[in-house]
Amino acid sequence: MSSNFLGGTMTSLPQFTELDRLTSDEVEALRDLFCACADLRHELRSADALGHRIDQSLSNTERYTEGRRFTRHAGALLELEQVTVDYQIAVENLAWQHVSACVVLATALLDRLASNAPGLSAGDLEQLTAEPWMSTLCAALSLPGERLLPGCSGGPLDYFEQDRKKILAHAESLGGRGVAEGGLDFLLSEAKIGGAFGDMEPWFAWADYLVGQEISHRGQSTAA
Repeated sequence: MSSNFLGGTMTSLPQFTELDRLTSDEVEALRDLFCACADLRHELRSADALGHRIDQSLSNTERYTEGRRFTRHAGALLELEQVTVDYQIAVENLAWQHVSACVVLATALLDRLASNAPGLSAGDLEQLTAEPWMSTLCAALSLPGERLLPGCSGGPLDYFEQDRKKILAHAESLGGRGVAEGGLDFLLSEAKIGGAFGDMEPWFAWADYLVGQEISHRGQSTAA
């Protein structure tokens, strides 16, 4: 990646108690979603590692049991492989639901802070913490850095825009482009099967950057 943000690692948890430009409901919603993303990112990596380990074990076992009468070892690993695949699919779906929501919520909060608008209502926050429809996700990702990050310019703004456009392009490749062209709107977790989300690491890194860097800074009155 050419930028500073995508492909990075999770930062330490932001100091949510210092975000005095956000309402208590906004802080609670953001903390809840951000922490869910951190756990799901770790679990997704663990599920992928487990899948690779089971695949390797099964490959080795099938080689030495080929042509033999007793193959319970290979049979057990085949069943375990299917269980592991089912688990990976479940984790991927949960990960997508939460990381896409975190991106939308963080973007909405940055937009509110940039315009000094009133705090979001509890009803708005309930909607923003749920998995977004593809039209909502692409709309959030279409908001430019010039609007979301007042006072930011030069290299930092260029990096922000590069990564925002990469994430938007990924969302469009997953079906967002069709929605923009008049297709039916949809929730990606209901339309895709496991493995169809692509690499989610850039999504986690983007959500982490929005919350751990931009909101952590702009959500404090001392940075206003």
